[in-house]
Amino acid sequence: MREPPCVERTTDGFTLFLCPYVWSFLYKTAGLKTSQSEFSQQVNSLNSCCGLVSKTPPIPNYAQNGQSVENALAETLHDNTLLYIKREKEESLVRWYAARVTYGRARAVYEALANLNEDAGITPYLPVTKKQVCRIVDGKPFIEVEEKPVHAGLLFVRSSYRNYRKLVRESHTIPGFTPFYDHFSISSTGRNNYLAVPDRQFDSFRYIIESGHEDILIDQEQMPSYLSGKRVRVIGGVFEGVEGTLLKWKHQRRVFVDLGQFGKYGTGYIRTCDFEIIND
Repeated sequence: MREPPCVERTTDGFTLFLCPYVWSFLYKTAGLKTSQSEFSQQVNSLNSCCGLVSKTPPIPNYAQNGQSVENALAETLHDNTLLYIKREKEESLVRWYAARVTYGRARAVYEALANLNEDAGITPYLPVTKKQVCRIVDGKPFIEVEEKPVHAGLLFVRSSYRNYRKLVRESHTIPGFTPFYDHFSISSTGRNNYLAVPDRQFDSFRYIIESGHEDILIDQEQMPSYLSGKRVRVIGGVFEGVEGTLLKWKHQRRVFVDLGQFGKYGTGYIRTCDFEIIND
């Protein structure tokens, strides 16, 4: 006796296939309210639990939604193109990235990064304060410029994300170099981003360090615990270009720049005529 067309015998047993005629019969006689696609999915799920696997291919999403194949492919291509453009934009963005340097190797790492070829697209910056010191050499006064790192283990690198990622992968060639990671930000690849400093804050920090003023504040123990005040821009004097928070600290008006986990930095005394309020 031949088996019905809805049942197919295999070497492992019987695999039951409910054909559209069964659904039509249940829909008309038993008052079945589910659609044919939902009914097929429920039957296939039940067959899988019972060890019976349907050979009927699943209905594509675009077919269930009434969408043509051409429109579905065009929409997928458009989404992939937007994702590619977003990744390219992220990887081409040039920023200041913070790096950790082992103690005593800051100058050596800086020189190694500075000696890279132009194709690397790397610009290192080692924040140091310069101070003129008068020394006596052979009975004669001698003025020497003394450099002191702002932080013993801190270095900044200006680069695109793509070039900086390549540098990190090849960091074994530069002993003592380790990137900082931003544990509160995830890139499009699902990994933590490298920690970067916004250009406006970094430029203000750089203006303070390179001003050569003896009254700048870089010792973190002398900093206010919380910066609350007006946002200003310095438009005159040795600190011209600095943008930060205006505070009256220890009876002097100063502008402070906050670099997050890398500390706060303050200018020297700022006159009233040397700053303007920023209305962002």
